[in-house]
Amino acid sequence: MTHPFAEPPVQPDDTSPSIAIRPVALTPRPANNGRIFGWASLIGTAVFMFGTLAVLVFPSNMPTPTPIPLNTDAATLISMAATATENLPATATNLPTIAPDTAALPTTVVRQALSAAQLQGILQTPVFPREEISNRINYAPFTIINSDRPRSDFVEYTVVRGDVVDDIARRFNINPDSIAWCNDRRIIFVLRVGDVLRIPPVDGACHTVLGSRQETITAVAEQYTVNPLDIIDYPLNNLFGRNVNDILPGGLFLFIPGGQGEPVTWNPGYEPELDSSGNVVGVRFGPGEAGSCGVVSPGNFVGWGNPLPAGRWIRGFYAGHTGIDLSAPLGTPVYAASTGPVLYSGFSQWGYGEVVVLAHGPYATLYAHLSQRNAQCGDNFSIGMVVGMVGSTGNSSGPHLHFEIRSNNDPIDPSGTPGIGW
Repeated sequence: MTHPFAEPPVQPDDTSPSIAIRPVALTPRPANNGRIFGWASLIGTAVFMFGTLAVLVFPSNMPTPTPIPLNTDAATLISMAATATENLPATATNLPTIAPDTAALPTTVVRQALSAAQLQGILQTPVFPREEISNRINYAPFTIINSDRPRSDFVEYTVVRGDVVDDIARRFNINPDSIAWCNDRRIIFVLRVGDVLRIPPVDGACHTVLGSRQETITAVAEQYTVNPLDIIDYPLNNLFGRNVNDILPGGLFLFIPGGQGEPVTWNPGYEPELDSSGNVVGVRFGPGEAGSCGVVSPGNFVGWGNPLPAGRWIRGFYAGHTGIDLSAPLGTPVYAASTGPVLYSGFSQWGYGEVVVLAHGPYATLYAHLSQRNAQCGDNFSIGMVVGMVGSTGNSSGPHLHFEIRSNNDPIDPSGTPGIGW
């Protein structure tokens, strides 16, 4: 049969002549070949199915495993394992083996089977409780740094409204005395918003060397009752390698760790007069100042009373604040805390403002920041008499009474004195 589409004649300059597709005669496949393949597949499938059924239906020679309770002890487990080994069928124990060619194999360590004693030891080994395993897994893979570790340098703190030294010291975990001994006395006596406090790293005192005194490290240590080596060894002082008898340069700032400074208080002078037997017969407070009453017989001490029952405690006693502060409205009466004469009545340039000081035998009481003084030199007061009115004179941030008790001019804590009430 002639194809309806004739191949065009090949041109001499044609570089891509088309390829003629010639018809291919197909030889038919014998019909019986497919039938033979189908029967063979069917027979194979049937044989596989009957073999599977035989395995599932007919029992094997191996014994059926017996379930083991969870609370079975070690001895029973070992006994059950031995019995199971003895009851293995012969077909399992008499299987032919082929000895390996040991010469052709590399040398290896042959592990022996566990003995009954070894198996019992493993089963009796205690297992960690679940909670202990959980704790071990949850261990954090990093070092925990203590946030309360000591500081190594000073911190500058700016005072805000409502601050008192006691609270600031508590925040920095140091004693209020340490703040008092490292800051200007004016700041310590009355805090004002915006004042900047130097907060030392640990408890101690600060000292600035005066060149005119020719101070040695030993002399400074004696002043603050510490070991001279503690001053040398403290890193902030930069005194490594110095001798305890070295004279320090003027203006050098030192921090005295553990040092005890003097009370930061108003001390215009306290002069007792003694008789031939050594008894105090007269006291002079603030000689030379306008408010001083001269030599006054101190009288006898008869006990204590509360100077401001209507007041509210706002500030405590420490080296930088040698009394307590009691807040009350302006003009609230202030009462004599004990019986005795007036030692001083006037205005204090130190910052106490209007002040009254009374004598009570070996003691003296001081009432500061008054708006009004009801005491004059020569007056003698009994417990509960009005010595003045609450005010805010001097270095004061608001109406309050600054109250002190002094024993031979050494301040003591009024809040720890029975009868005061604070």
